[in-house]
Amino acid sequence: MARQAEPRPAEADWVTRVQRLEAELAGLRKAMRTRGLIEQAKGLLAERYGCDPETAFGRLSAMSQQKNVSVVDLAADLVGATVPDTPEAQDPPVAAAAATPIDLPGQDAPGLRTVVGLDDDPARTLPQARARILRKTLAALDAAGDLPTLTDVLVTLGLGDPPGAAAAVFTAETDGAVRLLASHGWPAQVASEWQRSPSSLNTTIGAVVRTGRPLLLDGLQPHDFVLIGPGPARAVFPLSVDDQVVGALSLVWAQPREFTGPDLAFLDRLAAGAGRALRRLWSAADTGPANLPVWLATALDVLGGRGHLLTPVRADDGTVEDFVIAAAGPAVRASDGDTVGRLLLDVYPRLRVNGVFDAYVDLLTDDVPFARDGVVEDAVINGRPRRVILNRRAARVGDALLAAWERIDATVSNDARMARLETLSRSGWAEWDLQAGDAVWSPGLHGLVGREEAHGPTTLDKFASFFAPADRGLLRELLAGLAQGRPDLALLRLNTARGVVPVRVFAEADLAGDDIRLIRLVLHDVSEQHAAEDRWTRSETVAAARQIQLAAEQSLVSNLSRLLYPSRELVLHAPGAEVTGRHYAATAPRTQLRGDFCDAERLDDGSLLFVIGDAFGTGLVAAAAVVRLRFPVMTLGSAGTAPAEILRIVNGMLMGAPDGPLASLLIGHYRPEDRTLHWSSAGHLQPLLVRDGVAGVVDDPAGPLLGLLDGQRFDTHTLRLEPGDSFVSFTDGVLHKRKRDPLAEFATRVAGAYRKTGTAGLWELTPPERDDEACLLALEITAG
Repeated sequence: MARQAEPRPAEADWVTRVQRLEAELAGLRKAMRTRGLIEQAKGLLAERYGCDPETAFGRLSAMSQQKNVSVVDLAADLVGATVPDTPEAQDPPVAAAAATPIDLPGQDAPGLRTVVGLDDDPARTLPQARARILRKTLAALDAAGDLPTLTDVLVTLGLGDPPGAAAAVFTAETDGAVRLLASHGWPAQVASEWQRSPSSLNTTIGAVVRTGRPLLLDGLQPHDFVLIGPGPARAVFPLSVDDQVVGALSLVWAQPREFTGPDLAFLDRLAAGAGRALRRLWSAADTGPANLPVWLATALDVLGGRGHLLTPVRADDGTVEDFVIAAAGPAVRASDGDTVGRLLLDVYPRLRVNGVFDAYVDLLTDDVPFARDGVVEDAVINGRPRRVILNRRAARVGDALLAAWERIDATVSNDARMARLETLSRSGWAEWDLQAGDAVWSPGLHGLVGREEAHGPTTLDKFASFFAPADRGLLRELLAGLAQGRPDLALLRLNTARGVVPVRVFAEADLAGDDIRLIRLVLHDVSEQHAAEDRWTRSETVAAARQIQLAAEQSLVSNLSRLLYPSRELVLHAPGAEVTGRHYAATAPRTQLRGDFCDAERLDDGSLLFVIGDAFGTGLVAAAAVVRLRFPVMTLGSAGTAPAEILRIVNGMLMGAPDGPLASLLIGHYRPEDRTLHWSSAGHLQPLLVRDGVAGVVDDPAGPLLGLLDGQRFDTHTLRLEPGDSFVSFTDGVLHKRKRDPLAEFATRVAGAYRKTGTAGLWELTPPERDDEACLLALEITAG
């Protein structure tokens, strides 16, 4: 495995060559950083000794050997560490710039400088070692070709390359945010995370951009700043152009440290030298919208509405392809998130469809005014498409646009809603400004008094003419009472094209001292309320009369009940048979008579005749139906008429009557001599036969209800009974109607009652509390 891990000769040769090339490249870079300094020292010696540059370099090398000092350090001592703490001192030396063999990209940025001032003694002398480091660093900065190289020089030469040290250059965005342009010493992930820091974060960079003054943190004292990147100690210097802060330079140490006076003087001179190099490199860097004045973004924040600062993105032929959102107002940031730096059509693609983008381009290119009021547009709000109504404005600011918009669909909708509510409630309001002489009426008031809106409101004096003459004095009294500062209420009458309309008038006033400044009136049409009150009064009168009528009917029905049902229980004996029955009155209060009845009679031949029925209707109608049914049935049965024939006769009688009711009826005729039961049913519930403890439904068909069909004939059913049998008939009041099969469920209960206590248990099946009438009748065959 060791042999396999060893590189082959060809691979080893490539590794060696790469390492050698990297070392040569590093040496070249180091030489290029100090070449300008050495060239300046050669020029000084050539001028002093009157020799050529090559001879001067030989003298410099000899002096280096004699003093045992490196050529670079000796050159730094000869040139001297000039303090570049003024804009003039930060200009690149002409000789050094001419001697620089590198073609630096971009053009100069006139006026760019570093704002220094950490040291309160600008004339402080630096120690020789610090002066050498500063001079070598300045020479390397003059040779830097880009911002990453500049930050590398600041850390490796200026700060001495301590562990964890870093340097970074930031640009100021127009919305107060800061963007990282270049850094050295921070991990790539840290640099990516802090690529852009919003103005809402209290960072040291943001504080320097806002105040325009340098800031020093030693990492030993507490503070409230959010630190960009690692390192507690740092020095931050503003970068300004004509007193406008456009960026910042940050130097960072990994550990807290105390800064001495020479430390502060060295940092001021180092930052000033970095500003001299940044002046040359700034225009070539991607500073983006930082070139726009910061006050434009500040204006958006102060206005507080929805607005953008837009910079154009141009094609090769100069046409505008899109806009970059350079800044956004607080309302836009709250609703749309952080869109700064993104393309306008990426964030709002519908602007190309609705013509806003083209209007922006025309404004930028031809300075065409742009203003749109009340335009309906399609928009995506909270992820859902909606139609909104907008007012849009835009103005050109140099090569940028300041655009603003306002949603008015809510206001328009609210106005429409208020107008609709006024129409529905038949109300309106008015205001009279007595000092200004102005009046404002709502649309609802115009409609209420019948005045066209085009004619506008009237004065307060003329407003009284809309009221009935008898009520105008009341209106004057109402307005006079406002001088005491109390609102008042009155019920007056309006003269309208629809006639006299009663209105409730609410009034209040704004007072300026003892004088009335403004009067407000609210009018509400109460004609519907008055009509409703009249209807309510009439309804109460009708209800009272109805209550009296119901009381009279209740008393009459109570008397009829006593006449119809003198006894609630029925017991009738015959040889070998017994008929028992019971009528259950409703126990719920104020329940009217329902017309359930049952009866039985022993005929002269010893047979038994029984009947059970249910008349449709309540109260007097039900009572009259019982009278019409019960007595004729018993009379015809006593005369020996068969049950089916009785039903035919009674049905014809009901059909012939003009107000004949509907009713169900079951008639039975039992002959003890042969224990035979003949029975007929007209729409009544099927009876039960209890035999040997089992209750079953007698499934013989029933005829139609009485009073339903004229000329109807009914069938007679015959049933032979055995000792112990019971024939049970009933009305629907004994059933549990909420059961799925009430009849089967009642049969089960009847069988259970017979098995326990016989016929006596049958009467316990109906609950003591009832909201309906019920009848239960049983023919029981005994052994005797």
